[in-house]
Amino acid sequence: MDLLDCPSNTLGMDVNTGSGIPEMPAEVVVDLTAAEAAAGTAKTVAVPPDGTPVMIYFPPGARDGMVQNVELPWVDPATGATSRRTVAVAIRVVAPAGAVPPYGTPPPAPGYLGAGYAAPQQRRFSQRAKVVAVALGIVLVGGICLVPTLFRGSNADTTKNAAGDVTTTTTTPATEVTTTAAAAPPLDPAAFQSSLDAADKELAAALGNLRKASTPRAVSGAADAFAQAVQTQASALSGVTAPAAATAAHSDLVSALSALESELTSVSSSADSRSVCTGGSASAALSRADAAADLRSAITALAAADPAAKYRFGSFLPAVTKDQNRRKANGTYLSRTTGGSGELKIDNGNNVDTVINLVKSGSKKPSVSVYIRGNKKVTTGRIKDGTYQVFMSSGTDWDGKRFSRDCQFSKFDSPLKFTTTSRQYTIWELSLKVRLGGNASSSEVDPDSFPS
Repeated sequence: MDLLDCPSNTLGMDVNTGSGIPEMPAEVVVDLTAAEAAAGTAKTVAVPPDGTPVMIYFPPGARDGMVQNVELPWVDPATGATSRRTVAVAIRVVAPAGAVPPYGTPPPAPGYLGAGYAAPQQRRFSQRAKVVAVALGIVLVGGICLVPTLFRGSNADTTKNAAGDVTTTTTTPATEVTTTAAAAPPLDPAAFQSSLDAADKELAAALGNLRKASTPRAVSGAADAFAQAVQTQASALSGVTAPAAATAAHSDLVSALSALESELTSVSSSADSRSVCTGGSASAALSRADAAADLRSAITALAAADPAAKYRFGSFLPAVTKDQNRRKANGTYLSRTTGGSGELKIDNGNNVDTVINLVKSGSKKPSVSVYIRGNKKVTTGRIKDGTYQVFMSSGTDWDGKRFSRDCQFSKFDSPLKFTTTSRQYTIWELSLKVRLGGNASSSEVDPDSFPS
């Protein structure tokens, strides 16, 4: 099997017979004596790019020209990011000083990394036999042993042509390898703080988007996006190896972030049911959740883990906020256009505060918008002639533009027409409480299309 056909996570060795160049150029060349190659040995090798010393085990039967691909963990010293890389190590079997290679001194193949020499072609074969094998490497990095598990087999076929020449072909099936990854080394306190700062910044942006949401649908979407951001940052932090003093606190922090993600899913559901209707009420609900309290505890423990470092995290987390119950005075006009003689008498027989919007046909903005407290009445006059659609919004905690909790949006199905003559003008009376025998039906309205 050609080396390029090996799975990407296979520790492979290409056995070169001297007639070609390995598919993957070697980055390091290791000299073994004939005895070491035959019996197997371990060598400490300085691997690129930084010359890190790594102990590599070469199995018995290593041949001159073999290239062993070794998978190693890699930590970026600048960012602390962890990854894996493959280093190609070529084996060069060297003879004792003054010895002559057993087959003379052939010239090296162009571009070949000192792969040694191939035995001369045997006359009984019609063509050179090439063997590509997969070998198992045991790599010791920083005292951690990576032991791949290897299963393999091979099949050999021998054929004879009419001239009596014999051709032998050896094939090796695909190799299955399981590798245990080494843990990344701990970050220094400054690099660890940088990781915390990066996560904090992303989560602060997500909270900002949640707070700006002004409709239940927008709140639900922002809460879902916030949950996704928490999941992403928790995953990123879990991949970081904290300094020894902060190991336990770091683990608790990641767990607390995962719990916050679940809580944000609940906030999204609350917006879908319209128990929270704005970003302000959603962030307040989040601030009082048990998950937020647990995260605050984890943040406090992290800050105390190393008095010298004083790790900082959690600027995005809202302070505990109580629900508000802001209300306008009964009969307060939120907007109003006058100039007519029409009147509208409104009886709010419900317990919840309501805003009535009169929207003239062809317009998207209310001509009259008036606030009516629960179980109160209002009469609004000087309404211009025309046909108006009546929209209603009710709920708790008026934030100045809308109700922030328990919001409902609807409209009367039949419009109201106001007409003024020299002798009369129109007066309409509306009762907002649902009752048997009522003659005005209403329908729910999408909050995103509610005129305001």
